[in-house]
Amino acid sequence: MLVSIDDDKIIAGFTTKFGGVSNGVYESLNLAYHVGDSSQNVRQNRDILASKIGAKNLIFMEQIHSDFVMEYSGLNLPPCDAIFTHLKGVGICVMVADCAAVLLYDKKLGVVAAIHAGRAGVVSKIVSKTIDKMGSNPKNIKAIVGPNIKKNCYEIGDLDLGEFNKFKDNAKFDINGALRAELNTLGVVDYEFSDICNHCNERFYSYRRDKITGRFAGFIMLKG
Repeated sequence: MLVSIDDDKIIAGFTTKFGGVSNGVYESLNLAYHVGDSSQNVRQNRDILASKIGAKNLIFMEQIHSDFVMEYSGLNLPPCDAIFTHLKGVGICVMVADCAAVLLYDKKLGVVAAIHAGRAGVVSKIVSKTIDKMGSNPKNIKAIVGPNIKKNCYEIGDLDLGEFNKFKDNAKFDINGALRAELNTLGVVDYEFSDICNHCNERFYSYRRDKITGRFAGFIMLKG
């Protein structure tokens, strides 16, 4: 587990493949039910993560490659690709296996967010929409972008991305370049990007590399 922030107010970071109970192609800390792994194993893996970060409970989204942003206030969530919460002791999580997990913390309002930023989310500016829904001043935001597929590994062919074609180079899309530009445009000054390409680094799941595989997660929680 890679912990990016652990202070008296929040804990945030990213899991690796290791430390769980799944086996075979899902070995070992797969956190996704929808990929074919045993439900019992996934439940146990989620319990392991909750215990490690001291969460009362973990909230995972049903991710649909949309730009839907929802607030979690203790009720069931509809399908979405970004969530934010003011609740303490609740770990909100985003599952990935090539896409970028983006974690946000508003240091003034005391609110956290977890965002699924794949190609669809990036081109729909889901980070901007999340900060807007949070009611945040971007200057108060700490943003963390986790391990994800880097440009040299992300071939998308002749797919037209409109205004985001400027982040394509020889048919390869630079998710991180697009996210960095978005954060800069918003006025977010406190951000960090992981330099890990999950497609190249076998400590992480990668759908493009392995096809049948698990999902790792970005997590963020306000401490109670």
